[in-house]
Amino acid sequence: MLVAAPLARTSRAPRRHAAAAFALAACAVFRVASGAIAEEMVQLDPFAQATGGYPGCAATPPPLLTLAQSRVVAHERAERGTRCAMEGTCEPGGAYRRDGEVNANVRAALAANKTFANTSLWLTTTRKWVTLSGCVHTQGQRRALVKFVQAQPMVERVFDETRVGTMGTTLR
Repeated sequence: MLVAAPLARTSRAPRRHAAAAFALAACAVFRVASGAIAEEMVQLDPFAQATGGYPGCAATPPPLLTLAQSRVVAHERAERGTRCAMEGTCEPGGAYRRDGEVNANVRAALAANKTFANTSLWLTTTRKWVTLSGCVHTQGQRRALVKFVQAQPMVERVFDETRVGTMGTTLR
């Protein structure tokens, strides 16, 4: 006489595995759809808030790059560093070597200057080029800000992305 193995025992294991696989797939889809799995972001350049005296001025986020973008930028920076070293136009260590120091010095100078106490300013430094963003009260204050930052030691160029007022224009 032949005895058949119980179907319940042999068929439950595959069902459990299928259910577990389905649950894992559903969780993965949910995480991707909800943005829980986000690409890692990288900040290459020094960034700091210098002043915070203008209520209502939206904070400027730091300049972030994806990992893929950061690899491209790193390659460009290596090429630029090689060229300036061969030409003798940059100091040893490359054009980006002093960016942290420049950013910290400009931030401290702005924070200590009472002329800009009622502003909200953020700055990013790349190759001794300082980019200003945030809010000022008048065009005159804006011009004075650019002139002041340009006069700081080791600053080579200033990019003004500030706006007059909290919703004002960023054009000169």
